[in-house]
Amino acid sequence: MVVVISAPRRRRSPPWFGAETRRALGSGLAVAGLALLAGWPYWRGHPAAAAITLVSCAAIAVVGVLLATGGRTRRTGLLFTAASVCWAANWAASWDATVWPVISPYAQANFYLALMIGVLLYPSGRLEYLVDRIWAVLACLILWGCPTALWVTSEPEWAAFRGESVWWPAPFPDLEVFQAVLQVSAALYVFLAFSFAIVLLLRLPRMSRMRRLLALPVTVAIASVGISAALTQKPIMEASIPLDDLLHVYVVQGAVVVLVPLTLLASGLRVRLAELTVAGRMLRLTAPVSVERVRDALRDVLHDPTLELWFWAPMEETYVDTAGRPVDVDPEDEDPRGPDGDGAGGDGGRWRRRVRSATGDPLAVVELGGALRDHGSLVQAALVAGGRALETARLQASVHAGLEQVRSAYRRLVRAETVERERLARDLHDGAQQRLLALGAMLGTLEAVSDDPAVKEHARTCRAELMEALAELRSLAREVQPALLVQDGLGPALEVVAERLGTRVKLDVTSRRFSREIESTLYSALCEALSYAVDRARATRVFVRVGEEDGRLVAEVGLDGTGASADPGAGPAGLSGRLRALRGTVEVGGGPGEGMTVRMDLPCE
Repeated sequence: MVVVISAPRRRRSPPWFGAETRRALGSGLAVAGLALLAGWPYWRGHPAAAAITLVSCAAIAVVGVLLATGGRTRRTGLLFTAASVCWAANWAASWDATVWPVISPYAQANFYLALMIGVLLYPSGRLEYLVDRIWAVLACLILWGCPTALWVTSEPEWAAFRGESVWWPAPFPDLEVFQAVLQVSAALYVFLAFSFAIVLLLRLPRMSRMRRLLALPVTVAIASVGISAALTQKPIMEASIPLDDLLHVYVVQGAVVVLVPLTLLASGLRVRLAELTVAGRMLRLTAPVSVERVRDALRDVLHDPTLELWFWAPMEETYVDTAGRPVDVDPEDEDPRGPDGDGAGGDGGRWRRRVRSATGDPLAVVELGGALRDHGSLVQAALVAGGRALETARLQASVHAGLEQVRSAYRRLVRAETVERERLARDLHDGAQQRLLALGAMLGTLEAVSDDPAVKEHARTCRAELMEALAELRSLAREVQPALLVQDGLGPALEVVAERLGTRVKLDVTSRRFSREIESTLYSALCEALSYAVDRARATRVFVRVGEEDGRLVAEVGLDGTGASADPGAGPAGLSGRLRALRGTVEVGGGPGEGMTVRMDLPCE
């Protein structure tokens, strides 16, 4: 993303009154005019009802045209616009003449169908779940089938229409059948409304947090509209009701329906306000700037706890994570349709956005949940608002990357040292020890076959010295790389060390095996801590615990020595460097006369 600051252009109208707004208002006025014409016989005696209905039609049309300008909300907008036209055409029943009484029930059915399916499409632009598609098919069957069954089995006066010129092609009029159809239709409408509310509630847990914030108010509003429409429709599902009573119910339904466009406008304003306030929030959440703060601020602003952020390290020519570790990132993995593109996206999958500085240099790559494709403008606003913080954090990430390279080099040295220790221990055991044993056997033979007492005495003395040297060599081999450590792990190896110390040592060591460098490094550190406990701290009791905690290998050495000190400089030396090379830490606690505790932790892998 390249940040470009352009000069402000001269406008002839306010910034909020652009072409899209003018088009939406014009559409709203046109639909309101259609509703006024369609219901004029009824509006002449009911001006308040006319005002309510015209506002409702206009509001739905305005919201529909505005939503149609977005890529992913285009289908919802088109359906809402069609719904407003259908609701206006529904009032043609007030003329009580020609084909309008037959068309009116279908207009009403298409109004609710378009409105509810439009809500199911919001805000992703498609029916994502199987239950949505099943409900849409049932809605088409019920909302189109019930009006057909009503006029097929009735006379016009049974359905509230008594005009002389009414065209009502009823092939099978039967009052009893018509009343039964009315009851079944009323039950089906109630079932459809409550099932729609259930479908909306089932969708919420599967949505991302950002989408849920937008969809929840709309869900509540449309569920209320559907249920109220079904309940108000049920009392008029009777034979031979007056036309004024039927139209009065339409007025009530229209007054409730206006909640939907108002809720959608409120959701849109909420997103717009979030875009306007994102700069202040980013500034507040990233102060003082750090790599982790910038990432956490983006997670908070975009409501995406899974967001990942990788920074470009120019010296290493690669992307690194917040800890400075290199990562394999393909920065070109972006949505080719752009933030407002149409197509699949939904809540699944991941979405990567490349961020560049004002000079066009690579800055970072941010990976977000796929649902944020629906809110590309908010994502862009957050990244632009955090541009300075991202540049500062990139410098910190570059320093972390340099430190990580040093740490990696040190880790390679530790690994090489471990391998060299194993080789040296193996050479001492297989080479020098075997030669000394062979030399001892030769001296024993010489002592046995010689008749000269002086030679026998010298051979015996040399053999005794040789055995002492062999014992020292074996001790050195054990210190370099104990065979028990390689074969059986930390526990058995530390038991041998504890026996040689001559101090009461209590061991609690996990039996799990770890990598060679981790076991070798931790063994050396524990041996150094135990040596310090006996030689310098004059400890009489020592406790050693080694186990796993939250995916880390933790070792604690506690001692009661009177000479113990919590000063890191006075404690066991040389621990920190080897452990930190493997991303470990060392903490020393306690004080003179209180004993000391050394805590070490390493990654398990």
